[in-house]
Amino acid sequence: MELIVKLFDIGCVKFGNFTLKSGIEAPIYFDFRILVSFPQLMNEVSSMMYECLPDGKKDFARICGVPYTALPLATCIAVNHNVPMLVKRKEAKDYGTKKMVEGNFQQNDKCLIIEDVVTSGSSIIETALSLRSLGICVTDAIVLLNREQGCEINLKQHNLNIHSLFTLKQFLEILSENNKISTETVLNVSQFITMNQTGHNFLKLKDEETEAKLPRISQQTLNFQQRAELCSHPVAKRLFTIMAKKQTNLILSVDFTSCAKILEIVEKIAPYICAVKTHIDIVLDFNMNFISQLVKLSEEFNFILFEDRKFSDIGSTVFHQYTGGVYLISSWAHLVNAHSVPGDGVIKGLKKVQLKWLRSTVILL
Repeated sequence: MELIVKLFDIGCVKFGNFTLKSGIEAPIYFDFRILVSFPQLMNEVSSMMYECLPDGKKDFARICGVPYTALPLATCIAVNHNVPMLVKRKEAKDYGTKKMVEGNFQQNDKCLIIEDVVTSGSSIIETALSLRSLGICVTDAIVLLNREQGCEINLKQHNLNIHSLFTLKQFLEILSENNKISTETVLNVSQFITMNQTGHNFLKLKDEETEAKLPRISQQTLNFQQRAELCSHPVAKRLFTIMAKKQTNLILSVDFTSCAKILEIVEKIAPYICAVKTHIDIVLDFNMNFISQLVKLSEEFNFILFEDRKFSDIGSTVFHQYTGGVYLISSWAHLVNAHSVPGDGVIKGLKKVQLKWLRSTVILL
C-alpha cells in the first residue's frame, strides 16, 4: 500500500540494530511519534484505522488512546467521528483529583482502545484493566501495526479483540516490492519475529498494589495450531501445521544404506509422523529417482524432509555441498542443519542459497 511507503519515507520504520525496551536486540524499530509532525498523514492513518474496525464493532461510546504515542491518533478519531475521548494516565497525579482516567463517562459505557504498535499487548491490557476498574466496558482495540509476536494470545486471556490496520508481514512485503529493503532484510526480520514470540508473557505493572488486585494472564503451553499461526517462516509454519493436523510430533530417522529399505519404512510409518530425517550420504545406491519417490511420499502423506547434514565447512564449500554434488540437497530437503564451529562463513554460504530458492531452512547446532 502507498501508505506504508509514506510511513517508511518519513522514518516511522527503521532497519538496523536496535535495543528494545525489553533489552532484546532487534533488526527493526517502529517510531510513530514522528507522525505528529505530518498532520495530513496522521489524519490519513487515523481515518484508515477507524475504517478497519468491523461495522458491528462501531457501537462504542468512548475511545481511549494508550499513552502516549497513540494519543494523537485517538484525538484525530475522536474529532473526525465526534466520539468522546478518555485519557488514561501512565501514573496517577499526587495532587488534585489523583485520577488515572480523565474525561466524562458513565458506568457500562463501551470504550474502544487505540494503540500504535502492539507486541505482547501488555499496554493494551493495562489500559483495559484500568478502564474496567471504573465500570467501563472494554472489548476491542485498534492498532496501527501488529508486530505478530503473539499479542493475540495474551489479549484473548483478557477477553480483548484486536483489529490491525497493518501487520509486520504486510510492511515487509510492500517495502520489498517497492525496493525499499532487500530480501535479506526481509528474511532477517522474519527470523527475529519467529524466534521472539511473546504469547502468554505475564503482565508486569509498576504499581504492586494495583498488580495484586488485577487478574494475571494464565501461563499455558501453546498447542501446535497456535504456534503455526504465530510463525512467519514458511517451513516452521508448515511443520507446526502438519503436527496440528496429524496430531503427532514424531520424526522418523531412516539411517539405512538402501534406497528400497528407506522407502519401505517411510511408506509404512508416513501416516504417523511429521518429518523424516535422513543421512543421505550413507545411502549406497543413491539416485535421483529415489529422491523423487521420497518427495512424492512427503507430499502424499504430508511430512517434511530433514537432511541431517551438519554442514561445517567454509561458506563457498558449503554452498556447493548444499546446492550441487551428487545429492542436490537444496532441491528436496525442507530442513538442514549446520555447525557454528566454522564461524559465520557457513551461514553466509547457506544464506545465499536461501535467498535464491527460499525452499529450505537451516538450524544451528
